[in-house]
Amino acid sequence: MPELILRSLPYCRDSAHLIGLMAQLPDAIVLDSGLGGQHEGRYDILSAWPSTQLRLVDVVHPGPAAKVAARVAARVQTKTLGCSQGWTDVAQGCIFEACDMLLQTEKPTLGALAQLSHLPFCGGLIGYLGYNAGEDTLSPLSKDTLAEDRVRLERIPTAMIGLYHWALIVDHHLKQAQYFILPECPVEVRNYALAWLGALENLPDDKQHAEPFELLAAFSALTGGDEYKRAFGTLKEYIFAGDCYQVNLAIPFSASFRGRPEHAYQVLRQRSHSPFSAWFKHTGSGLDQGDDSPFSVLSLSPERFLSVKDQHVCTQPIKGTRKRSTDSIEDLRLRKELQQSDKDRAENLMIVDLLRNDLGRVCKTGSVKTDELFRLHSFSHVHHLISTVTGELRAEVTPMMLLKHCFPGGSITGAPKIRAMQIIAELEPLPRSVYCGSMMYCDFMGHMDSSICIRTLVAIQNTIYCWGGGGIVADSECAREHQECLDKVSALMSA
Repeated sequence: MPELILRSLPYCRDSAHLIGLMAQLPDAIVLDSGLGGQHEGRYDILSAWPSTQLRLVDVVHPGPAAKVAARVAARVQTKTLGCSQGWTDVAQGCIFEACDMLLQTEKPTLGALAQLSHLPFCGGLIGYLGYNAGEDTLSPLSKDTLAEDRVRLERIPTAMIGLYHWALIVDHHLKQAQYFILPECPVEVRNYALAWLGALENLPDDKQHAEPFELLAAFSALTGGDEYKRAFGTLKEYIFAGDCYQVNLAIPFSASFRGRPEHAYQVLRQRSHSPFSAWFKHTGSGLDQGDDSPFSVLSLSPERFLSVKDQHVCTQPIKGTRKRSTDSIEDLRLRKELQQSDKDRAENLMIVDLLRNDLGRVCKTGSVKTDELFRLHSFSHVHHLISTVTGELRAEVTPMMLLKHCFPGGSITGAPKIRAMQIIAELEPLPRSVYCGSMMYCDFMGHMDSSICIRTLVAIQNTIYCWGGGGIVADSECAREHQECLDKVSALMSA
């Protein structure tokens, strides 16, 4: 068996050049710290050429008659590098169990992993879990409107996760860049990666030769103002009837484009500096149709969902938002307004309680704690209130099972979670796709980190989609909540 390869590269604070070069590779993925500008933004993790891929696809769609959306029957499929048969069924059921099985059956030697213990990721799984990836997640109702958009979005798998035996890691705290290739890496992948990494300094920048990204028309809301008002009114009726306390209601937007989505991501990451940004390009079969269409995910998320290191669990929900002002005095006023808002603090506390309950099912008794409540974080375009909840994972619970029990995140569903998800399925016109799901990694040592895919776009068949949402509670005002949705995505829609 080949030896572990672990080598250093010149460090650069901005990984833009690496991301541009990675974009040329098949099924490339980047977990991006947003230039290391935030405390949580320490590492960039980049890879491509997954040895194996898992994807979750819908095979039975619900009919339009049910008031509460029916569950979608799904299957987990795999694709192994060089397999001429392509995607094949490996299991019925949930993507989380399939991920755990893959991590166990492909686990490298402990000696190789020990040499990579200083890295946040030592090989394993990287990918996304869409909003509907959970076993108990409800599918949106089938609606007659926006049929073309629905068909297009449903071509994007509900989840796609690759097994990566090599990666390039940039550490912005230690100002180091290293790459590794595990001994178990398939020969074909090893040869590709070594050739690419060996020529890294001399590779041409793809941006100079490719058609730049360009919107062909401005983004348009796929939920009009009157439609949002009706959905908002129905949701308030559910709240006053006691069905729920809070529900996240989102508006989808779309635009046609030409060029390369990764170029748009490069522009957006420079603006946002979001610590849980990510970019993924599925190469597909090369045909822009059918069950294996190429697509891209561009996520500029500021929100951590769940992280695990040495069984220590951390989640950091965001609730409470104000748009930033270029006037420093007005910006300070908005900061103070958010910090002193009883409504925003109450929303945040509801989600903290929900997450404490989720963690309590899988963590050691008495270990779940709220380390911070309502801490103000300022990003490039918005201020947010962020809380931090921690716990100690029980020994028999894997990080993927933690994700399963907590998925999707409470900050983008509402409380109580299941009823909130039923209402979302009833009121929103399109599936959320990757939006409000999670970009994540889980390595062979059981270390995991994941985001909530807010501020996230998906691009497929020359159409790009994004969503803006907000938590609705009893005293929410329709016009203000509608404007908050627009504020959250305004910076995304001008790439």
